[in-house]
Amino acid sequence: MSNLRIGKHQIGRFQFLLWSLMMIIGLRPLLSVWIAGYIWADVFTDIFFVCALMSGLYAVSGQTKRLRFALLLAGVIIILIPLHYTLKIQALDRLQLALSAVFLMQMLVMIWIHIEQEEEVTSDLIMAAACAYILLGLVWANAYYLVEILHPDSFKASENMGDDIWNFYYYSFVTLTTVGYGDITALTKPARALSILEAITGQLYLAIMISRLVGLHASQIGISKSK
Repeated sequence: MSNLRIGKHQIGRFQFLLWSLMMIIGLRPLLSVWIAGYIWADVFTDIFFVCALMSGLYAVSGQTKRLRFALLLAGVIIILIPLHYTLKIQALDRLQLALSAVFLMQMLVMIWIHIEQEEEVTSDLIMAAACAYILLGLVWANAYYLVEILHPDSFKASENMGDDIWNFYYYSFVTLTTVGYGDITALTKPARALSILEAITGQLYLAIMISRLVGLHASQIGISKSK
C-alpha cells in the first residue's frame, strides 16, 4: 500500500510524513505565541511529534525487521510523553530525548534504504528524499541539544537558548542549509565539530541525492525509448 486514502483523496505515504515533519518545525514557535500557557504549546508539539512517529512508521512499513525496532522505540516514546508532564523527572526527559534521536536516525536510515531500492522516480520518492533531508536537520538538532545539556553554554545566542529544543531546530537548519545568520554561534569544540559535520553532510546529501534522482530518471527515459 503506497498511498493513504482520506475520503476521495489519496495522499502519498511520504507526503503525509513530510507534512507531519513540517508541522513539528513550523507550528511550535507559532503555538508558543498564540497559546498563553507555555505548557500547552509543548503538549500540541508532542501531539504533532506522535503524528510524525505514526506517519514515519507508515511510510516505511515495508521494512519488516527494522520496523519492529522502530515500533518499539515509538511505543516507549509515546509512554514517556505523558510521564514528562506528570512526574517531571529529568532523567525521563533525557531518556525521551535520546530515544527520539535514535528513532529519527532509524527513520532516516530506513528512508535512505527505500530510496536506494527504488528503480523509478515518482513524486512519492521525491517526497521521501525531502523527508530524509528534514530528518537530517532534526537529528542534528537533538545532538546539539544533548551537547548543551552535557556542556552548558556550548552555544551563544542573542537570547537565552533555554530548554526549548526548537531553538536548536533553528540553529540546525541554518547550519544544514549553510545560511549562517550568525545570531547563534557554537562556542565549545564539540558544538563546533558537530556544526562542521552537519554543514558538510548537508552539501553532500544534496549532491548525492540529486545525482541519484537525475541518474535514475535518465535511465527511465533510456528504457522507455528502447521499448
